[in-house]
Amino acid sequence: MRSLLFATALLATAPLAAQLPFIDYGFLADDPSVQVYKVLVQPDGKILVGGFFLDYAGTGRQHLVRLNSDGSLDTSFNPGGTGPDNGVVDMVLMPDGRILICGSFLNYNSATSYFIARLHADGTLDTTFSVAPNSINGAVWAIDLQGEHDVIAGGEFFVCSGHSMPHIARFTNTGALDTTFQVGTGFSHNVRDILVLADHRIVVGGQFEQYDGAVSGHIALLQANGPLDPSMDCDPGLVGSFGEVHTLALQPDGMLLAGGYFQYHDGQPRSAIERLHMDGSHDPAFSSPLYAYSKVHAIAVQPDGKIVVGGEFTSGEYANMQGGPERLVRLNADGTRDLTFAIGTGLGLGGQPTAYAESIAVQADGRILVGGHFGTVDSETQYQQLVRLYGTGANAVPEAPTPTPLQAWSDADGALWLRPPATTPAGTRVELHDLTGRLLYSAELPGGDRLHRLPVPATSGLYLVRLLADGQGTTTRVAVE
Repeated sequence: MRSLLFATALLATAPLAAQLPFIDYGFLADDPSVQVYKVLVQPDGKILVGGFFLDYAGTGRQHLVRLNSDGSLDTSFNPGGTGPDNGVVDMVLMPDGRILICGSFLNYNSATSYFIARLHADGTLDTTFSVAPNSINGAVWAIDLQGEHDVIAGGEFFVCSGHSMPHIARFTNTGALDTTFQVGTGFSHNVRDILVLADHRIVVGGQFEQYDGAVSGHIALLQANGPLDPSMDCDPGLVGSFGEVHTLALQPDGMLLAGGYFQYHDGQPRSAIERLHMDGSHDPAFSSPLYAYSKVHAIAVQPDGKIVVGGEFTSGEYANMQGGPERLVRLNADGTRDLTFAIGTGLGLGGQPTAYAESIAVQADGRILVGGHFGTVDSETQYQQLVRLYGTGANAVPEAPTPTPLQAWSDADGALWLRPPATTPAGTRVELHDLTGRLLYSAELPGGDRLHRLPVPATSGLYLVRLLADGQGTTTRVAVE
C-alpha cells in the first residue's frame, strides 16, 4: 500500500517544477535594513558587508560591518565606533590586510574622510591616508588598487583638489591626488566599476559614451597612467538608451565580462551581459540568456567557470520567453542557464516596491553570498538584503537549520509524519523535496496543527518538508531510515 500511495503522489505532482532554494540556514546574519552594496570575503573567511544601513543588529554600527564565517557579527571590527556616516558602495582588500572603502560618506568614526577611507584590519581608521575635505565634489562609486598602494577611484565627481578629473582619478599612498595620472577631458558621464589588470592597465565601466573625446560606449581600457589604450576597440562599444555598464568581472582565461543595461555591442544585439576579448571584440562562444531591457548589477565567476549573475531582471525577462528565477541566476560558461542552480522563484520584493541583487561573492568552499535590496529568497522572508546559498544541491541541507515550529519525523514503522503550527490556515500547501530540490509530493492541508501523513520516499536519507501560505514559506529537514 505504501508503494502505491507514493507512486500516485509522483504522478499527481510530476508537472510541477518547484524546487527549494539552496539557502544556508546556518548563516546567522541579521538583516541589514535598506540595502547592501558590497560583500567581500577575507582570506580568513570573515565577511565585510557595506551598504546603506543603520544600527546593525542594535549595535549602533552603520553602513559597514564585518561578520564571522557563520554570519554572526564580528564585534572585534571597529570596536567602539559607529563607522562611516553614509553609504559604503565599494571595498577592496589590500595585501597587508588593510581595507579601502568608498561611497557617499564624509566622516568615519566622526573623523573627516571624504568619500574614500583606508582602514586597518581591525576596522579603525588609518589616518596616514586622508583625502582632503571638500577636495572631491561628488560621491565615489568604484575603487581598485593599482600596485601596492595607489588607488584608482571613479564615480560622479569631476573635480579633485582643484583639478579637472571627470569621473576618474588616482590617489597616492597618502590620499593625495596624483596629478601625473593623465585623463585629458576624462569621461563624459559617471563611472560605475573599475577593474585594474595585472599589468596595471584599467578597465572602466559606466554611463559614459566618451573618454578624452574618443567614442567609448560604456566601457574603456586605459593605460596604466591614464590615457586611452587603443588596443581595445570600444567604438561604438556597448550601446543602449540610458545605458550603462554597471559591473565588470575578469575570467581566469583573461576574458572580460560586462554587465549592465544595454541592448547592442558593435551594432549586434547583446543584452545585459556580454563577454569580450581584451581587444573589445565579442566572444562568439557566449550568448546572453536575458531579454534586451534586463539589468545586471553583479557578476561573480566560480572556479569551475560558471557565472553567477544578479540584477533587477524578473522571471519574464529571459530571452525567447524562457522564464527563470528573478534577480539571480547562474550561467554555464557559454551563457546558457545552469538549471542545477535551483533557487525557486529567486529574489523577491517581499512587500518592497523594488528589488535587486547588487553584489555577489563566491567563498572558497563554493557557497555564494548575495547582497542587495530584496525581501524574499524564493518565498522565504527570514533573509533580506543578505543571504548565503549553497552552490550545489548535495549541500542544500544545513548542518544546523534555524529552529522552526514546523515538526516532521519518521516513526519506527517507516511512516513520515508532519505536524504544522496551530496557526496554519486552511489551504496551506505542504511539499516534500529530495536534496536535489526535486518535488516528490504536494498537497493542501485542512488547517491547524492536525497530523498529516506524507508518502514515504522509496529510499532512506534526508528530505526537506516545506509549508507554503500567503507567499511565504517555512522549511525543515527530516531523516527517513
